[in-house]
Amino acid sequence: MACPFCATGQGGLKRNLSQAEILIQALAADQMLKAGVIPSASGRLSNIVFMGMGEPLANYAAVLGAIRSLVAPSPKGFGMSARGITVSTVGLVPQIGKLASEGLPVTLAVSLHAPDDELRNELVPVNSRWSVAEVVDAAWGYARVTRRRVSIEYALMRGINDSVERANLLADVLKRRGDWGWVHVNLIPLNPTPGSKWTASRPEDEAAFVKTLERRGLPVTLRDTRGSEIDGACGQLAAGEA
Repeated sequence: MACPFCATGQGGLKRNLSQAEILIQALAADQMLKAGVIPSASGRLSNIVFMGMGEPLANYAAVLGAIRSLVAPSPKGFGMSARGITVSTVGLVPQIGKLASEGLPVTLAVSLHAPDDELRNELVPVNSRWSVAEVVDAAWGYARVTRRRVSIEYALMRGINDSVERANLLADVLKRRGDWGWVHVNLIPLNPTPGSKWTASRPEDEAAFVKTLERRGLPVTLRDTRGSEIDGACGQLAAGEA
């Protein structure tokens, strides 16, 4: 989706995964869990997030087919709960509406990253097609249909989108749709790409952003910073291999 702060966006589109390629990853993870080869983890696969290298809703048929196989009862499927599956999107509005009609109460995560069109046009170029208001309206509609709380993903970037003013604007945008607990804000300290001008916010700015949202009555989580030492952010491993 060409987001400039994201290694995937910088890498450009290569191709889509097939439904089989998606499912074989889930199968491999499930087998590893059952075999006990993953430290401090055992049992069976119970949670999956469609997120990372690319836009799941731009590969709608394969993603939806994979989800239906994941929730189908054994032996035809994995027998997972749809509530253990999260689908992330930068905000493809028509596909969000389509997903809401599928009868699959998966969690929707919307990568918003900015509460206003001027900044989001720069950070998430697809915003030029669907504005912040349209994306948030689609997310709210998804929550109303599925009765599932939507996660708003917001990568905090130093001096770009991490001011108290933008925190208040984000609260305005989200609370305008209702107060019945339809949304949860997931703040993400940016895992910077080498050579990029985009970098993580200062701890004091993160704290001020969190306090502002909490004061406005929004549930918010600041994600733990993990993965920087292994280039674990979207697209970084692939960029390193390339």
